[in-house]
Amino acid sequence: MDTPPRGTFVRASDVRRPPWSAAVARRRPSGQEPVPTGRDRRLLAVWSAVLVASIVALVLLRVVTEQTSAVQTVDRAVGDLLRGGDLPTLARELDGIADMAEYRVIWVPAAVVLAWFARWRHLVVYLGTVSVVAAAAQVIAGDGAFVRAVRRGVTGSDDAVVVPAWPVIVVSALVAATVLVLAPPGRWRRVAGAAGVLAVVAVAADRVAMSLDSATATVVSAGLGCSTAALAFALFAPEREFPVVYHRQVRAHLRLDAARKGRIVAAVRDQLGIPLRDIDPYRLDGSAGSTPCRLVVADGAPGVLFGKLYATTHLRSDRWYKYVRVLRYGRLEDEAPFSSVRRLVEHEDYMLRLLRDGGVQVPEPGGVVEVVAGREYLLVTELVPDSVEILESGVSDAVIDDALLQIHRLWQAGAAHRDIKPSNVLVQGSRVVLIDVSFGELRPSRWRQAVDLANMMLILALVAGPERVLARAGRLFAAEDLAEAFAATSSLTVPRQLRRLLDAHHRDLPAEFRRSLPAHPRISMQSWSLLRVLLAVGAVVGIVLALLVVGLNLRAGGLL
Repeated sequence: MDTPPRGTFVRASDVRRPPWSAAVARRRPSGQEPVPTGRDRRLLAVWSAVLVASIVALVLLRVVTEQTSAVQTVDRAVGDLLRGGDLPTLARELDGIADMAEYRVIWVPAAVVLAWFARWRHLVVYLGTVSVVAAAAQVIAGDGAFVRAVRRGVTGSDDAVVVPAWPVIVVSALVAATVLVLAPPGRWRRVAGAAGVLAVVAVAADRVAMSLDSATATVVSAGLGCSTAALAFALFAPEREFPVVYHRQVRAHLRLDAARKGRIVAAVRDQLGIPLRDIDPYRLDGSAGSTPCRLVVADGAPGVLFGKLYATTHLRSDRWYKYVRVLRYGRLEDEAPFSSVRRLVEHEDYMLRLLRDGGVQVPEPGGVVEVVAGREYLLVTELVPDSVEILESGVSDAVIDDALLQIHRLWQAGAAHRDIKPSNVLVQGSRVVLIDVSFGELRPSRWRQAVDLANMMLILALVAGPERVLARAGRLFAAEDLAEAFAATSSLTVPRQLRRLLDAHHRDLPAEFRRSLPAHPRISMQSWSLLRVLLAVGAVVGIVLALLVVGLNLRAGGLL
């Protein structure tokens, strides 16, 4: 495929305003969060209605049980039925087994599974939901010594509030939350849901048979517990963003299902005037901060484009990544978190155009596409044709020279790439192209630019050797610049992919470079400040407090 002329595969006349769908009742005002999908709205409405109805029903049951009513008649009939024959004896035996097993047989294995598969969002929502529901139910109506002490500290009195069938609330919330986090949607969730319903029914029948609760109270309490758990997951861990999966996955790689593909195809057509035939994941192994994809154009040239899909998942990852960087190294330059997904994708599009105008060989930018307002954006660029990663190119002298020239042009443009690694350096013949400039920085410090140079030389040395790379680098860079680059190099400045390759190479390439260059004092990456100390203390205190709160809730709720 021929390389398209620079700046022509998306013309200004092709860029369009996104149309308003006929189904949209009103236009979304600027700055308003996007409306949830229809399914999300229905789930929230249904579970909110069940929660409110259950609370109202519990209040009404307290009123009607004080006088003769049809509810009491139903409760007596169901109670007499369950207390007939050997059912009370069986209920007492089941109650004894439950006392020995306790709630830990359910929530502890579930928490272990979630931690094993690194589903941290699900784990936090799961523990938070079951612990808060259990603690609230116990503190309101429980009779344990620890619970009475907590109630006395909160209300000034250890008198329980009469909440009928509160153990059923705890069990139903625990069972519902466990089904939601462990069973994938579809057949498995239906089977798990049926098993969960049977478990809750068994507990409710057991309590009715032992004359501990009324039948109507157990039914309403089960609805309250289930709806609370379902509503918590619908709000804080919606299925579309946090699916139930049983394999470790890169969180940045969003699923390109039929619905998302349809939204992307429509958005690219409406906003850039480019008709697409298909969208496929592309080179996922080299990306951990976005979802790279290949865009197959329906007609016209070029036939294939490259897209990087950004979503709120990547925004959260960026914030956590930079927060951890501050804790590990101190405040580094230009590492403030982005305020929105839009700002995240705008920055990369801007860096592509800045570097292109500065003479750095980067993919031709095509523009930004809004897929879901406020939540998902697509950066479109050319897909560099007939290119391979630099380590697969053979690394000829021409490739070495052009790779080092790109670093020199970065310096001249007053910019830094900040993520020089093999997967981000492509070779097209003897032409080197730098990709993935999302970490790029304008007007960086000398240290930043020195790190770019050192990482590029380490990549080249993996194949060409340090002596050959140094000989070629001496044509563009002074010996002092090269020495400074490796004085700034440490395990912290080398990207993870490159660090793994260096470890597998069984040669200390940075040390070999330093021995061949003039002596230079080592440049430390660590930077201590009052802000770093305060953030570190705050992080430790926050984690300890969170663990204490969850632990106290679990204990108060009888889950420990």
